[in-house]
Amino acid sequence: MKPTSYVLTGGRIVLPRDVLEGGAVLVEGGRIKAVLEPGDPLPERLPRRDLGRAWLTPGLVELHIHGCGGVAFDGLDRVAAASPARVASGAGAAGAAELLRARDFLRARGVTTFVPTLVCRDGPLGALALAMAEAGLDERELPGIYLEGPFVNRARRGGIPEDAICDPDPREFRRIVNLARGRLRLMTVAPELRGCGEIVERIEAVGAVPCLGHSDCDLDRVELPRGKYSITHLFNAMSPFSHKEAGLAMLPFLDRRPFAELNADGIHVNEQALRVCAAALEPDKLALISDAAPPAGLPPGTYPGPHGAMRSGPDGVRWADSGTLMGSPMLAPEVLRNWLRVTGASVPNAVRMLSLTPATILGIEDRRGAIAPGQDAVMVLWNGELESVAEVFG
Repeated sequence: MKPTSYVLTGGRIVLPRDVLEGGAVLVEGGRIKAVLEPGDPLPERLPRRDLGRAWLTPGLVELHIHGCGGVAFDGLDRVAAASPARVASGAGAAGAAELLRARDFLRARGVTTFVPTLVCRDGPLGALALAMAEAGLDERELPGIYLEGPFVNRARRGGIPEDAICDPDPREFRRIVNLARGRLRLMTVAPELRGCGEIVERIEAVGAVPCLGHSDCDLDRVELPRGKYSITHLFNAMSPFSHKEAGLAMLPFLDRRPFAELNADGIHVNEQALRVCAAALEPDKLALISDAAPPAGLPPGTYPGPHGAMRSGPDGVRWADSGTLMGSPMLAPEVLRNWLRVTGASVPNAVRMLSLTPATILGIEDRRGAIAPGQDAVMVLWNGELESVAEVFG
């Protein structure tokens, strides 16, 4: 068993706004007790480890992820159906095993918090909620479910199937919440749809975060949420940044209140747009996402999926039959490296957009997302220039 109290010395410690070199991190009982400056006295009683020149960051957060390592979060109902034990406990155990497999796959890559994301279908949603209950993971590791839809605009549905979309309906929302077993954490809605305002209020009332997306809205004609909210994969599946009409993609540049997700894989959003966002948006409000598909993290090739074969390659993950882009082959560490390469952003800013900012959206920023006193001691030691994971603490 690894010790829960220790001192990490040296290294390049990535804090929320700068890099501490030659300092130390004091951990007691699995939580960060103090971040010490160079020359501060170190406790004698605790084991020490010198990190040399290695980067030390908080664990990364996958805020928007549909699968990885061959695990499809919208396919757990089929995993359950194939389980020898068809009763609820057996089906839940089969889905939980898949979730734990995804957790281990991500953790080996420096991701210590992830939010399974799926379009709103009864079978996959119910199976995912059951699997989460059975897996028993702490909510700081598995905070809840991210639903894209069903209350979105068909004109901007992107990869959401027609049969997974419906008009805003409070009774349908209540049914969805029940299917999710209280684990709904984020939900994408199109603000221009009639009745969306009431749905947003109901999302907030169950402790979830409304996210605006899959929308064809004109900003001059919609009412925006009053509380905390976010924007689903900025630029993708929404009315555009335009000099003619005020599309949803313009919102985070005009209003500093909302958070915004940005897929920085270099496939969903071009490099010029990534640079615009780096120059114009604050790291405290911009969360980098992968929007990863089930083949993410695996070699290029064609893979089976619950809704059809998927082809993964340098042009993204696409449906094998149509060639339609349906997700990313990258995960958070690759997104981080691509963002640094394309934008020239500082390491603290880039890491913050994949740790503290998404943790703040999720409401777990008091325990996850930063190397700071009071936080869980969940940290990642990297090889080279953030090239691969050497070790995960916590």
